[in-house]
Formats: sequence, structure tokens, C-alpha cells
Amino acid sequence: MKKMLILLLALMVALSASTALAARSTESTAAGGLNSVSPFKFEHVKKGIGRGVCPVYTAPYSNAYRCANGKAAVDSNSYIDLGGYNDQGWLLVRYATNNGGTRVGWIPPKYIKGVKTSMVPHFVSIQCTASREITVSDNNLDPYDPTSQFAVLEAGETFYVIGRYNYYQYDLWYIQFTLDGQPACGFIFNSDL
Repeated sequence: MKKMLILLLALMVALSASTALAARSTESTAAGGLNSVSPFKFEHVKKGIGRGVCPVYTAPYSNAYRCANGKAAVDSNSYIDLGGYNDQGWLLVRYATNNGGTRVGWIPPKYIKGVKTSMVPHFVSIQCTASREITVSDNNLDPYDPTSQFAVLEAGETFYVIGRYNYYQYDLWYIQFTLDGQPACGFIFNSDL
């Protein structure tokens, strides 16, 4: 009986140790993955892209969440910054909003045929879990602006780091998540992970 109890105890210790090692391995892989995320940036286009008023989505999908009560749009004849195309032909843009803020979002392919840009964002997909409440912004130049904070991730919620933006005064992760059943992208602070 004692031998059985000792054997059982030894087995439990061994399982605990292997579980702890696996957890550390997963953490280091995720951390290593985050360290390898390449930053992306924008190029300024002084005269815009000349395609009129275009809808802007937070993520590059026709069913994605749109800010401004579902009406986010940009007059592409105005000043605009280009972040590049994704594989499906959506164009990542940054532009000034009517309230003086800045918004980053995606314009669908049918509105931007023939637009040239040298920018090519290299996005990844690294799964993360919020350890606490995290505010998401669509403004990479002033993520503290309350008018640009459009979502809150709850503790335990899953999201994906897809890029990094650190060319201004903030170090931000660009993430993809689900908001009201729709795909969405936005910025969180590097310190949120």
C-alpha cells in the first residue's frame, strides 16, 4: 500500500513538472513570437488618392465593424496616409476625422483600384488572452483620445496580435478581435500584454 502511495505521489510530481515545463515553453514561444513582430508604418499622400468618399472598416472584411456608428468614411481626395495593401486588396489608411482626431482603418478594394503605394504591411497572427480589461483605439497617433476608443476587451477574452506600430511617441500592438459578432482591428498599448 505504501509503495502504491509513493508511486502515485511520484507520478503526480512528474505530471506537475511536465505541465509547468509545457506552460513555460508556450509562454516563451508567445513572447518570442511577439518579439519577432515587424512594425509597420504609413506614407503620407499630400493630395489623397482621388477616389471620392470611401467607407472605412476597422478590419479588412466587408462584415467588419465600422466606427462612427457604422458610418466611418474618408474623403480620399483629402490628405491621407497609406499603410499598404493586404493580400485581398484592402488598403490600410490613416486619416483625420471631423472631430480633429485620427482614425486607422481599411478601404475595400472596389474603391481604390489603381492606387500606388510602396508600403507593404507584414502582418502575423499571434493568439493572446487579455489578463485584464484592455481599451482598444483606432487612433495610433493618440490612443488616449476618448473619441477614438471604440472597444474594451474583458479579462479572459481572446484576441490576435497582427502587427506593431512604434513610429510615433507610442509603442502599440495592432490587434484583431471580435466586437458585437464582427471582426475588428485596433491598437492597444505594448504594456497591455
